[in-house]
Amino acid sequence: MTAVQVNGHVSSGFEPIADAFADNFRHRGDTAASCVVYARGAPVVDIWAGQTARGAWTPNARTVVFSVSKGVTTVCLLMAAERGLIELDAPVAKYWPEFAENGKETTTVRQLLAHRAGLAAPEADLTWEDLRAWTPVADTLARQAPAWTPGTAYAYHALTFGWLAGEVLRRATGLRPAQWLRQHVADPLDLTMTFGADPTSADFHPLADPLPSTDPEAAAIMAAAFAEPMIERSISLGGVVDPARIIQDANEEPWLSAEIPAGNLVTDARSLARLYAATVGEVDGVRLLGPEIVRDALVVRSEGRPFVGPDMSSGWGTGFMTSSGHRPMIGPGSFGHDGLGGCLAFAHLEPEIAFAYQTAQPGGLPDDRANALSHALRACL
Repeated sequence: MTAVQVNGHVSSGFEPIADAFADNFRHRGDTAASCVVYARGAPVVDIWAGQTARGAWTPNARTVVFSVSKGVTTVCLLMAAERGLIELDAPVAKYWPEFAENGKETTTVRQLLAHRAGLAAPEADLTWEDLRAWTPVADTLARQAPAWTPGTAYAYHALTFGWLAGEVLRRATGLRPAQWLRQHVADPLDLTMTFGADPTSADFHPLADPLPSTDPEAAAIMAAAFAEPMIERSISLGGVVDPARIIQDANEEPWLSAEIPAGNLVTDARSLARLYAATVGEVDGVRLLGPEIVRDALVVRSEGRPFVGPDMSSGWGTGFMTSSGHRPMIGPGSFGHDGLGGCLAFAHLEPEIAFAYQTAQPGGLPDDRANALSHALRACL
């Protein structure tokens, strides 16, 4: 059992979250983490604990949060849609004419965001230079035929989601996700949040090696999934990324030097919770999304057995992960996204709640740390 000193502030009534947070260190393998909760635009939980290889963990410690990135990229797209710059149900080709090839003429922006476009993996092999240049990846996806008729099935677009959504944003607004994020989200809300980072910066903390799995059956299911060529290519992008080392390699310059809007957001829990709080209410006078577009994005578009791979009991609306057996969050109406390794950020409109959990210790299988914190938050409400 690991002793832990939990630092920070917990408002009255939210103490169970701090208890669950400490239990994550005692019983679930956490070594460095933060948890932040906003209620009606103000922080009610802001706690942190632990150490990494770079030293003591602080509330400003930044890490790669993997697919938590997708939720943030979705916020950027929905902001543009709410401003009339993007129609979610319009064909992608309206903004990106080159996309109208090989049976993709009627594929909609919403289908891209709901993992229904049939472009989960690139057919062409890519390089780090391609990823850093952006356009070669977008061009590859625009040329290729979908793996299924768009809209008729879904499969998780692990990394291609970022270039698909990001190129629509760029064509419609002139700004790539990193630029929109800085100008319209991070600067107005005073967030520390970027796609990619300098791995030598003082506030960047490397992710630890993943904890070993304690469930051989779950590990076998995941191993079988990665043996599927489409799933393997969805992560490897044709060999540029090593799926077996993605957590370790996320600490290194190649991964951090590209703009990967589906997977290399570098941030802290304070920034994530503050961003999501501004999607359900005002935060210091800033609101990112109105309730109508949030409710529209919450309509479940993809769930059940995917086109390829196991049913992970996850559900997606328009870009956001929704409440499901895998990630109940605080129940129906919750929206956000989790990330490889265990991080989670989400919000809920009615109680105007926003939540973020950030860890530098990637979990094994099963990994109940974020769900334990979500359960404690739900009990507080």
